[in-house]
Amino acid sequence: MPILANARVFDGRRMLPGSNTVTVEGDRIVAIDAHAGPVPAGAVDVAGMTLMPGLITSHLHPDFYKFSIAIAATERPGKELPPGVMMAIGVRTCRVLLESGFTGYSGASCAHDIDAQLKMAIADDIIPGPRIRACGHHLGTTGDMNNSGRWWKRYETPGTDVCADGPDAMRLLVREEINRGVETIKIFASAGHGQLHRTTRNMSRDEIATIINTAHERGAKVRAHVSDKAMMMECIELGLDLIDHGDEIDDEVIAAMVEAGTFWVPSLIYPWSLLELGYAAEFGVTREQYDHTRAMLPVAQAAGVRILIGDDYSGIFRDLLDDDPLDHQVGNYGREFAYYGAIDGLSAADVLSWGTCNAGQFLVDEPDRVGVIEPGALADLIVVDGDPLADLSLLSRPAEALKAVIRDGVFVIDRMGSVAAKGVSESGAAHRQLALR
Repeated sequence: MPILANARVFDGRRMLPGSNTVTVEGDRIVAIDAHAGPVPAGAVDVAGMTLMPGLITSHLHPDFYKFSIAIAATERPGKELPPGVMMAIGVRTCRVLLESGFTGYSGASCAHDIDAQLKMAIADDIIPGPRIRACGHHLGTTGDMNNSGRWWKRYETPGTDVCADGPDAMRLLVREEINRGVETIKIFASAGHGQLHRTTRNMSRDEIATIINTAHERGAKVRAHVSDKAMMMECIELGLDLIDHGDEIDDEVIAAMVEAGTFWVPSLIYPWSLLELGYAAEFGVTREQYDHTRAMLPVAQAAGVRILIGDDYSGIFRDLLDDDPLDHQVGNYGREFAYYGAIDGLSAADVLSWGTCNAGQFLVDEPDRVGVIEPGALADLIVVDGDPLADLSLLSRPAEALKAVIRDGVFVIDRMGSVAAKGVSESGAAHRQLALR
């Protein structure tokens, strides 16, 4: 039963007062108590560092690596490398996530059932990795933005995208995805947000309704790449769980999202990167639209929208930058916190909750809880040397600041010394420790 004593604790919403002790039993947190007196024998002395929920990214493509803009423009993504190589990229991404302090991710699409297979491999202790909410293919329609033209390049087996037409065919696609281990269905409702083929609608209303209803019948969630206001309003009305991007969000959309409980992943690092590198016009991104979406974040936060951390990490700018902000490299995912935290009207605690408490609500289904430090929650935790509320950039410097990663009550990264390792042994799962120094 690991005891983490003498810790500053951010519980997923706020920093708790004083110094605290967190007790873990098995894979659960069982108690949070004010710390007083000496550290108990056998406990881990956190030494005043920050204990907080493990970070969670809510828009991840685990198989994107050295992903070129040219691939998406001229080829069908998901076929650029053999399936086994793309799975190896996914295994590497899991390691990068853990080393960055991320103990969970919600997938935003992948090829070859990689999310679901990574989740199986992690559950069977074949590889170390984060908690995963598995996504699958992009679901689309014939001739939509991901299927337009290039008919002579159709594949016998799909890459990242599959398409069908009509409610009955969509119902079958959704059920097949879920049968293959998918927990979140991804659709492209509209273009925008740096997509080449500008359309306001990729699916008919009855197709979207069927996808959402079928997924919910089987306990799955639905997320949509959607940027146009009219399509956002339609998707929210039909019960969509999560909006990816949402470039044309406004007060009306925000009110609808709050009423429906819709999550939002703004993912602004991608359009910001296009603007900074001079590729924005080429992909339909304007400074005015970017500034608008950025300005709506404090409005959405104040209204109660559950905003989430996550972006299109892919190595897309690797050939242009030595330090690509969207590469799958240790520390890159954590850059989002300081980026969003610099926006007027957002506090550090607000932004940190996007990658902990809010993200946990999408990552796992009730009655499980993750992304918070409270009794009964799953023990996915990290130790940070410093105060992230005072300096969110700490989360982009894990080599310096990240001292421990705990997944399901087990230390998978321990830079705190032998006492922490004893806690691993007591959990009965020492073989899962990465023992990174």
